[in-house]
Amino acid sequence: MSDFTDRLMFEARKMLGVREEGGANRGTMIDIWNREAGAPVGSPWCASFVHAMHKAASDYLGIFNPCPRTASTHALWTMADPASKSSLPAPGDVFVVDHGLDAEGNRIGHCGIVIAVTPDGQTIVSIEGNTNAAGSREGDSVAQHTWRPRDGKRGTLLGYIAFDPGQAPADPEAKDDAQAHGETT
Repeated sequence: MSDFTDRLMFEARKMLGVREEGGANRGTMIDIWNREAGAPVGSPWCASFVHAMHKAASDYLGIFNPCPRTASTHALWTMADPASKSSLPAPGDVFVVDHGLDAEGNRIGHCGIVIAVTPDGQTIVSIEGNTNAAGSREGDSVAQHTWRPRDGKRGTLLGYIAFDPGQAPADPEAKDDAQAHGETT
């Protein structure tokens, strides 16, 4: 694995157990992550967590953060370079699942960081923000899960993204919050 992937997974593991405090989608670290991703405080935060872990790894290594600055799972998927997307997982990848539309017609989804993959590629271990022990997409903590994305029990798998720290996104300052794009994580 690369130094970046090693550091990304280290940073994600450090956050295991961070929990919401003071209300839904709120907490000291969660508020920081949402602000860094350009989202209003109190927004769903799985994509904000993914961005923050990539930022922490990038900052540690003194490189540009390759993960787009967004709190929207679907925007993260859309903004990723097509060459970085795959149907096969690898440690350090970001998984993205779709949950359809909410009552207002906004796309909803969930994402997290792949930590390990079984040799057959069917089962992954992931660390995710805004989840819980049951694997909810709207939970209250950073947790680790072992699961089979293709079984569809946690949403429809869109795929995996391997953010290459050697390639910057087209607009490094791009913001994409849920209200601006009619999407929620």
